[in-house]
Amino acid sequence: MEYPIWHLTTLGGGFWIAVIATLHVYVAHFAVGGGLFLVLTERAAYKSNNVHLLEYARKHTRFFLLLTMAFGGVSGVAIWLTVALLAPEATITLIHQFVFGWAAEWVCFLGEIVALLIYYYAWNRMDRRDHMIVGWLYFLFGWLSLFLINGIIGFMLTPGGWLETRSFWDGFFNPSFWPSLVFRSFFSAVCAGLFGFVTATRIPDEPTRLRAVRVCSAWTVLGVLAVFLSGWWYVASMPPGQYEMIVYKSNRVAHFMQYFWIFGTATLIGGLLLALKTPKTLSFTMALVVLVVGQGLFGSFEFIREAGRKPYLIWDTVYSTSILKARVPTIDRNGAIATAKWSPPELAGGITEANLKVAGEFLFQLECSACHSVRGPMNEITKATAQYDVNGMDAFLTGMGKLNKYMPPFVGTPAERKALARYIAEDLNGNAPVEAPPAPDQAEPASAPFDPETSEYALVGWCSRGMGFFSQNDKWTLLPPSNVIRAQLVLRDPAPERVMDDVTVSYAIEPDQADKTLTGTLELNEDAGRFEARVAIPPYVKNGEYNPLPIVTLTATDGSGKVLATAKLAAPTSDQMGCFNCHSGRWGTDGSGVTKGTVENILVTHDRMNSTRLAQTQGVVECTGCHDDPLQGAEGNRDKPNLSAAIHGVHAIYMAGRGAEDSCLKCHPQSTLRGRHEDVGFTCTDCHGMIEDLGISLLKGEQERGVPGAGRILARITPRTMSNKEAIKPRKPWVNEPDCLTCHVDFGPPETESAFNKWTEGADKLFAARRDEMDAMHCGACHGSPHAIYPATARDNVMPLQYMDEAQPLGAGGNCTVCHREAMDYPAHHPGMGLE
Repeated sequence: MEYPIWHLTTLGGGFWIAVIATLHVYVAHFAVGGGLFLVLTERAAYKSNNVHLLEYARKHTRFFLLLTMAFGGVSGVAIWLTVALLAPEATITLIHQFVFGWAAEWVCFLGEIVALLIYYYAWNRMDRRDHMIVGWLYFLFGWLSLFLINGIIGFMLTPGGWLETRSFWDGFFNPSFWPSLVFRSFFSAVCAGLFGFVTATRIPDEPTRLRAVRVCSAWTVLGVLAVFLSGWWYVASMPPGQYEMIVYKSNRVAHFMQYFWIFGTATLIGGLLLALKTPKTLSFTMALVVLVVGQGLFGSFEFIREAGRKPYLIWDTVYSTSILKARVPTIDRNGAIATAKWSPPELAGGITEANLKVAGEFLFQLECSACHSVRGPMNEITKATAQYDVNGMDAFLTGMGKLNKYMPPFVGTPAERKALARYIAEDLNGNAPVEAPPAPDQAEPASAPFDPETSEYALVGWCSRGMGFFSQNDKWTLLPPSNVIRAQLVLRDPAPERVMDDVTVSYAIEPDQADKTLTGTLELNEDAGRFEARVAIPPYVKNGEYNPLPIVTLTATDGSGKVLATAKLAAPTSDQMGCFNCHSGRWGTDGSGVTKGTVENILVTHDRMNSTRLAQTQGVVECTGCHDDPLQGAEGNRDKPNLSAAIHGVHAIYMAGRGAEDSCLKCHPQSTLRGRHEDVGFTCTDCHGMIEDLGISLLKGEQERGVPGAGRILARITPRTMSNKEAIKPRKPWVNEPDCLTCHVDFGPPETESAFNKWTEGADKLFAARRDEMDAMHCGACHGSPHAIYPATARDNVMPLQYMDEAQPLGAGGNCTVCHREAMDYPAHHPGMGLE
């Protein structure tokens, strides 16, 4: 924010750090271990009076001087230049905090330079004792440089008490100082052996060459074993936050940890093979290969260490975006563009449609380019975000750094976040906005026959779910296609009666794309006073047209097969779930379905965030194998949040701050809401709460149940409409739902505009299962299915149109003769029936 930005595209910041830093630090460790290697080799040559070994030590010193002083010095300057440009805030923090530490290190570095120059150029001019003293001084200065740099590097990963005290000594002697120092000291020995191989294999005298190579092998093999042990100590000494990131949270760590063991094993094997008596030319080639493998070992360790302090450059102080954590609230309030001192002049007046691309590009450079490249070799941004449209990218940025904390949070205003999302999704990836799903057929079906004068019976029906949404294919089952059709048969009379004995109620769902009619029989639920059947209703696609509202024809017959009554209702069913908005893919070929590609992306994301292996699963992944779901009858798993709590809890983090249209209906089918409440302007959130509050209520229910993962997700959600999380009541999905009587007190007109946070007590109190005050008729029998309260769409209204010729709840407006052969003058079923 305080400094100009080094604009990077193809070769992003991560590339330069990876190339320059790992090469420099590899050579820098050789500079430490190699100093000890040289003086011990010289000593061994004197003791054995081996002129070949002494000549090898002298030539190796020249190689050592050129590599460590020339390449090491230049690459060291390159590191300072690179980090100053890529991470100026972290760099200036290190300079200010450790100015005397840096000064001491530079003194040691100067001592290294002087000692090494004397050691090499005075090789034949000094007596042995003085020459070796200079060699020992070089090693001492080199190790002291490592000692000092180790404290500063360790501070970036584990600042420890410095976060509170800001003390030089607390930052320098941080929690990882000693294990890191031991680890790096042993790795310096490994480097000495690896680089020693290169020159040792060129010794002309065969006995001396074999002896030198075997000494290098001992340095390498024993050093690698010590690196493994000290590396374990190093990781185990990490404070909880960094230990969790390295061991559990970072998918990148797991990736590079595999490389660490692979390269470590390969280095051991290479070191042992070189100890064998092999031809000179083969030994030299193998030495170079083992040297490169050693670079892989050290590089993978450096990536692990770097990943351990994500999302920070200096843990809990400076984010990897070079933004101070302490300034985030101010930047979120004022805006990143307004806060940045070097923002483009075109943005001086704020973000407009005309400068939107400039704003997005600047925000990308400000908050992404330090780690991500654009179509480059490392952390390529378009590959990582290819599945997102603008809304999906905006959702990802919203949740970034909250659940998976490897990346820092987006810092800035919602408008800036949207501008960055648009730049990445549209300008970089070319992803056009996703088209809305095909509109359902609203053709009004022909009503079943009914004559208020002569019909002896009235057959009424409804569904337990206002939209039976589902997602199922040959890769997974999130929810199977399912809904419950319910019905009641009424003998029409001045005193009507429910008819349950000696009758059969059957159903027939209109033909689907295969011209197959789904038929069956509703079973009597005598305790509930209704007939019902759970039906796996497929999506209705006829002649290439998608319709989530197939029509069900109900038929009631007596024991002799005589038809007593018929009725029609819409059986809502849809697989138009919008998972692809964030998880790749598009609508299926017929405008429906979550495609296999989308599911694979979801499973890969689940694996990355939860360390699972679902993407490699052979066969169908059943979500209820791990997550309870009362809707599917899957109960008993106390190790993981139930399906609703997990999905809504996680998505509440990414969809925070959005209304129903941009949260609920980005995932649920667009045809979920179709009834009276939608007509007057109500949305999902008026009853179920904003997605954050909904997620909290579900997760609190799981927390009460003792599910360990619920609290972790819950801690990352901020309530939206309630004062705090404690005010939100826990609930169980599909059982504790919004209560109609919260708004419609005593069945009257609504007294409030929100039913959130007052839940039904059990399954029998749900709207679709609830009965009137006479304990006779169900609410759904007169009012329709949940989310499709009459009046609704033309197809949903088929039943009230059959009985009353108008789209109103059955019996409304004095139409009691649907069941009563005589008009009623009092509200028998519940108050406020509107008999006039």
